[in-house]
Amino acid sequence: MSAQKKQFGQKIILGVLLLCIAALTGFSYFNYVESEEKVSFLENAKGMIVEDLESIENDLNTLAKENESHIKEIDYSRRRIAMLKDSIKLLEVDYQILGRYRRELAEIRKENKYLHQVADSIKQQNFLLSKEIDSTKLRYIELERYSNALKSANENLTQFTDSLINENIELSKQIDKDPALKVSALVGIAYKARSNGKVIETNRANRAERLRACFNIAPGTLLQPGERIFYVQFIDPKNQILGSRAAVTYKNKKLIYSKKIVVDYENKPMGICDYIIVKDLEMEGDYRVNVFYKENLLASTVFKLK
Repeated sequence: MSAQKKQFGQKIILGVLLLCIAALTGFSYFNYVESEEKVSFLENAKGMIVEDLESIENDLNTLAKENESHIKEIDYSRRRIAMLKDSIKLLEVDYQILGRYRRELAEIRKENKYLHQVADSIKQQNFLLSKEIDSTKLRYIELERYSNALKSANENLTQFTDSLINENIELSKQIDKDPALKVSALVGIAYKARSNGKVIETNRANRAERLRACFNIAPGTLLQPGERIFYVQFIDPKNQILGSRAAVTYKNKKLIYSKKIVVDYENKPMGICDYIIVKDLEMEGDYRVNVFYKENLLASTVFKLK
């Protein structure tokens, strides 16, 4: 009986040992499986972080080519990415370290986003600046065309002014040669005054008390309206000038005249009459009347007295 109890006790101990071995084996297996899953998860997480870092790194390389003005900030981000990648490759990663890597990745993403915002802002400013430059260039071209047009107009105006000056010089020469005032219908008449103040025409020299000249002025094309002076000569048959016998000089030429007539010339047809008073005319023959403007003889006629 004692031997049976001892054998039964050994069986119980053996069963307990087998159960412990089985439990330990199961625990070890499940622990191994869990460890493998953890390692696989951590490796996958590491790979995803590395891929994100490489994607951001490539993006930064492209951004660096387009934005040289912010190359320092971009280089700083690229150095952080390189250090983080090396750390991931060299260190044994656990959940705590994985969390730190993820936080670093989040910070790098924020920096990358900020750099993109800055780059977009610079692009917008460059675009607006480019438009302003194009607008300025267009205004400059328009101003240059306007300046050239003004220069051309000024040259034309200068040529026109020179032409006018030359024309004025020629006109002045022409005026000096030809007064452009035409006198027509010049007549000379002798008159006798009555006691009542009336005058009557006479053809007898001994009865003449006034010698009168009448003429018409035709409008000229070279002279402007204004005051004009005409000189009238009455010459007897002995070629003596009658009247005041005053003198005027033009271009070193002396002109003796009988009467000076001042006319308010309006560049339109005018009829002019004036006379001189004579006494003791006894000479019969041809009496001449000459009309001058300046030194130019405009008209001449003869009338006869008996």
